[in-house]
Amino acid sequence: MLSRRNFLKLSIAGGAATYVATRRNFFKVARADQSPQTPLDSTTIPQFVDTLPSLDTIAAGPGQIELRMTEFQTQILPKHYPKTWVWGYLKPGQTSRASYLGPVIVATRKQPTEIKFVNNLGNSQSTHALAYKYSTDQTLHWADPLHGGASMWNHMAQPPDPDQEGAENYNGPIPACPHLHGGYVPPVLDGGPDSWFTSDGHYIGKGFYSKGWTQGDQPQNYCIYRYPNYQEGSPIWFHDHTLGATRLNVYMGLAGAYLITDSANDPQNLPPLVPLVIQDRMFDTNGQLFFPADSAGGNLESPNPEHPYWVPEFLGDTICVNGKTWPYIDLLPKRYTFIFVNGSNARSYGMYLVDPTSGNPGPPFWIIATDGGYLDKPVRLDPPASPASSTFLMMPGERYMVIIDFAGFQKGMRGPNGQKYSGHWLLGNAALSPYPNGDPLIPGATDRIMQLNAYGKPMTDTSFNPALPGAKVRQKPMVRLVDPVAGVPVVNIDKTRQLTLNEIAIDVSRITIDPVTGLEVTYEGGPIEILVNNTKWDGMRITGTEPGDEGEMYTMEPIDESWPTDLDGNFISEFPKEGQTELWEIVNLTADAHPIHTHLVQFQLMNRQDFNADLYMSTNYSAAFPGGYDYTQKTDVTQGNFVPAFGPPLPYNIPINGKIGGNPDVTDFLRGEIQPPKPQEIGWKDTVMVLPRQVTRFIVRFALQEVAADTLPEDAALPFDPAALGGGYVWHCHIVDHEDNEMMRPDMIDPQPDVTREIVQGVDY
Repeated sequence: MLSRRNFLKLSIAGGAATYVATRRNFFKVARADQSPQTPLDSTTIPQFVDTLPSLDTIAAGPGQIELRMTEFQTQILPKHYPKTWVWGYLKPGQTSRASYLGPVIVATRKQPTEIKFVNNLGNSQSTHALAYKYSTDQTLHWADPLHGGASMWNHMAQPPDPDQEGAENYNGPIPACPHLHGGYVPPVLDGGPDSWFTSDGHYIGKGFYSKGWTQGDQPQNYCIYRYPNYQEGSPIWFHDHTLGATRLNVYMGLAGAYLITDSANDPQNLPPLVPLVIQDRMFDTNGQLFFPADSAGGNLESPNPEHPYWVPEFLGDTICVNGKTWPYIDLLPKRYTFIFVNGSNARSYGMYLVDPTSGNPGPPFWIIATDGGYLDKPVRLDPPASPASSTFLMMPGERYMVIIDFAGFQKGMRGPNGQKYSGHWLLGNAALSPYPNGDPLIPGATDRIMQLNAYGKPMTDTSFNPALPGAKVRQKPMVRLVDPVAGVPVVNIDKTRQLTLNEIAIDVSRITIDPVTGLEVTYEGGPIEILVNNTKWDGMRITGTEPGDEGEMYTMEPIDESWPTDLDGNFISEFPKEGQTELWEIVNLTADAHPIHTHLVQFQLMNRQDFNADLYMSTNYSAAFPGGYDYTQKTDVTQGNFVPAFGPPLPYNIPINGKIGGNPDVTDFLRGEIQPPKPQEIGWKDTVMVLPRQVTRFIVRFALQEVAADTLPEDAALPFDPAALGGGYVWHCHIVDHEDNEMMRPDMIDPQPDVTREIVQGVDY
């Protein structure tokens, strides 16, 4: 949505035509082209016939790395299928590679890595990527190059006349922007959603910055980011983060791994590394990626009346690992270190190992690292009693480093049930999606990930053994912000924020018009967007409608005029102080789990606790709203009723029982004991699972991880300016379909004055 302090007027269809509001003007849009794709039945795809692709590895050094975002063909499906058009980060001289994913960049702590990212993706007219071509939703607040950089389709007062034109697909240069997920970087290097630039070099987002480039310079089709690498050794990654199109750009392949090494503290002599980037996809009968946008011939029952090309959660029917459908890998009977990355749009994975022939459970998982670094000691996750009881759950955006020892589990050895191992180990998936109460898995398809084959005679393995008594991963203990056993803080909390997750839905049937067929259909109700703290991206709320030249118009106003604004005029509610420590309580009022991700800093999960969501919403939360306008029903709402996208019902910065955030305190509605972090969650995290009907609490300190727990805020400054050039960060749900449709908020860090920085803007970046 568009950011302005004054009222904004956004068109909502009036009568016979549909209109769009942009920063520049209103314009009529053409009927969409219907996708020519026919979905492929995933159960017909052969499995475990192709080996797991390795990912290109680049050792970062003093020179510049160049990565070109390029469209090319690669063999994702088995060989008798056509090659698939994908996007990827290619090195100069590469025209294709075995996997669209990658590369894996191996960086050294405190040694900068400079990367030149070039956008060579071309134009949506010429792209062979049909999943992008027919699924870009211009009704979202997105990085719209042709119409001012951030357009929003109208919320329609009534459906368009079936004889007139409906929604259209995007037709222009493809915007993209790389984001270092989990990186401690200045805001100008973060690659946030506004930092996009196009393939033709003519359009840039307002948050775009690059080494050697300032506002007013000639636009270009590349950026140069010099990452300082000041954080602890960790398995972070990079991926596209374009405003309103992240789900499509990542789906097409724009993702790679980024491993920071720290010889002074990393575990020594780790077993061989095997990265596993797990994603779900759909294909058409021609072997091309397929994305089920409502109006593109997808598998949904009826088009969303607000956003015809957006689906609440993309859930594919085919599992890919390292860019290959259901691959296998041959292993020796020894230890391996696996880096698990959930790169899916919305699917969670509950992982386990089982011998599909003998029925024996596989070896245990030894967790040695989480999103932001290594654990103090290995955490053993034993094989589950049944797949459904798997405790190794990974939501989109999360990463884990895991050691698995196949010694004694190779072919011919006898398992606990008396049957001999077949040598084939199925990495299975037991998580319903949306997690935890979503659709059933497809038997023989989405309930399996890949196959690991263990063969050979017993052998000597001198690598790090996590099973040894007293085994330590880190060479020095991590700084603890919480006691993970008791689930309580061990640091001073400067501020507590209580924030909600809200699903905005049309709860009743609505007659609408399919923009492609022109036929009248019934929308049975469902989500039209999901929000953090009931607040849209820009901090504005819709207050009603008024007559206009093009039909009825929305009127808008800021949620709170006192909030600071960023360079684009977005109103900022989360404005933490550099060096301070905050407790964030996320109150999940939706029906699903959400992986909440913060940019800039890692945090530590404190605990979770159930609460009576129905009672809280009916007696306290909804009752606190003063009344307003419900744009989903196009009607006024009286006092004491929930108002969608109103913001929190109470003033944000007035503490309620010591908590800011503008929400009635949830304390009286808590139920049961606090639930400390799961053993594998006790390390540094940047993405955490927030379960429905629970309060999830984590402690985030706006400082480096290594800073001692008792350090005063004024002594905990970052090595770079966290507000360089007026820039900021974001926090959001990492279900990318959600973040593309308003479940993301900008935040800014209030820097400490008169601080001498080790990393200086204009010199180091």
